[in-house]
Amino acid sequence: MKPKILVPARSFYKDWFLTDSIMERLHELGEVELAVDPAELSHSEYVDLYRGKDAVLTTWNTPTIDRDVLEAASDVKVISHCGGEVRPFLTPDFFDIRPDIVLCNVAGVMAKPVAEYVLCVTLAMMRNLFHFRDWVRQDGNWWDYETERNVSLLHKKVGVVGLGQVARQFIELIKPFDVDLVIFSDYMSDEEAAAQGFNQVSLDELFSTCDVISINAAATPENRHMVGRELLSKIKPGAVLVNSARGMLVDEQALADELATGRFKAAVDVTWPEPPAMDSPLRKDMPNFLLTPHIAGPTPDQRIWMMEEALYNLQAFFSGGEVRGIIDKERFSYMA
Repeated sequence: MKPKILVPARSFYKDWFLTDSIMERLHELGEVELAVDPAELSHSEYVDLYRGKDAVLTTWNTPTIDRDVLEAASDVKVISHCGGEVRPFLTPDFFDIRPDIVLCNVAGVMAKPVAEYVLCVTLAMMRNLFHFRDWVRQDGNWWDYETERNVSLLHKKVGVVGLGQVARQFIELIKPFDVDLVIFSDYMSDEEAAAQGFNQVSLDELFSTCDVISINAAATPENRHMVGRELLSKIKPGAVLVNSARGMLVDEQALADELATGRFKAAVDVTWPEPPAMDSPLRKDMPNFLLTPHIAGPTPDQRIWMMEEALYNLQAFFSGGEVRGIIDKERFSYMA
């Protein structure tokens, strides 16, 4: 008997993820119920969607799967998430209520594009590309530019805060630049870091000595404003700070104040909240600051890779294959 698969999806994302090809493959795998815009249902109607289902394929903005849903979903064996974050739609007691459910995501697919973004903005900010773009329009002397603004990543010191999949992909991308790499992770001892070939240092040392700082930490309550005024004040002149993780990790007012000194540069793809308020300090026009609207993830043409991976995981689960991106209770406790 084919498994019964529930696909709750916002209409906004339906065309992105649920192409004709994907739907055809889903129907080959099982009996599919597509629930469009499930957030518009009453709570009891939403709960009823899960009754009698063997699997759930979730996407962005899935309504909360709470205790009522989990108790109704007694036949659900696997939840395959077409995305990275699962905490927004799963309650903290998910594994206490249903430790038997296999939970997986596609963070492995999403990590490479984010790491690409981090490398892209790092190079752009170090080379001051936006400054030089404007300079050549305004100054007739082609050669008489400020040479100290033209900086290379080669052989520089790079600090990575957090050691999840994005961080590891970024580390792979910068290997050809022969950088001096240091890391900081709350979830790894110095000995464990050394065993994996990493040099772990304190946050104070990382912020005060690195030419590039990439924020990749998990957005847990404990990490709120982990990068505050004190750490930001330690960043060395000319350094580049990149936050592609989550806005809540950084004290945004403190960041704006420090950037106003002109001492260092920063690129930020995430804010808290999103989008930032119109009077947010990060919306100010600062020549040493780049703000982008959460574009670091898979580009529109790559989003289908996410659904293909999520579908692969369902196929693997029901065929006895290897499910990728499994999230257990420990990983759930510290991931975004």
